[in-house]
Amino acid sequence: GGAHNSGVVFSITSSGKERVLHSFGGAPDGANPFASLIDVKGTLYGTTWFGGAYPCGSAGGCGTVFSITPSGKERVLHSFGNGTDGIFPMASLIKVKGTLYGTTNHGGAYCSSSGGCGTIFSITPDGTEKVLHSFGAAPDGCCSQAGLTDVHGTLYGTTFAGGTDGFGTVFALTP
Repeated sequence: GGAHNSGVVFSITSSGKERVLHSFGGAPDGANPFASLIDVKGTLYGTTWFGGAYPCGSAGGCGTVFSITPSGKERVLHSFGNGTDGIFPMASLIKVKGTLYGTTNHGGAYCSSSGGCGTIFSITPDGTEKVLHSFGAAPDGCCSQAGLTDVHGTLYGTTFAGGTDGFGTVFALTP
């Protein structure tokens, strides 16, 4: 949907009045947001599956982290797909002590950019991104599609594949 058929951010009142805040346009903007947004001090943050500054085959970009104000001012904070960075974030971000955390479904240090095992990353609200973990070969997980949960400073999550039997993992990471 949206003006470029690449997804939108919208607001809706409790009475049902909808307003499109931003239509994603693909590269270098984001495209195809899957996850929910989080609110950090009145600014919304999210991820897009495609779009961004770096090409990923026919995908038109490897995904982004973006911010958007309630008035609709959108900014790409990070484009995935540069070197051993992850690609294709699917899940919502979480905020822990002022830093945002998330996962990517593919990419990372141990897998090719056309497929891959994925990453866990941190990003500051101003856009400084850091890979905290690159998923690798078994028994490590692969292909995280879910968001993270913070329990007393430890991040927990799941992967779709990988692990001892190849059917995914539950993991914990202390940033």
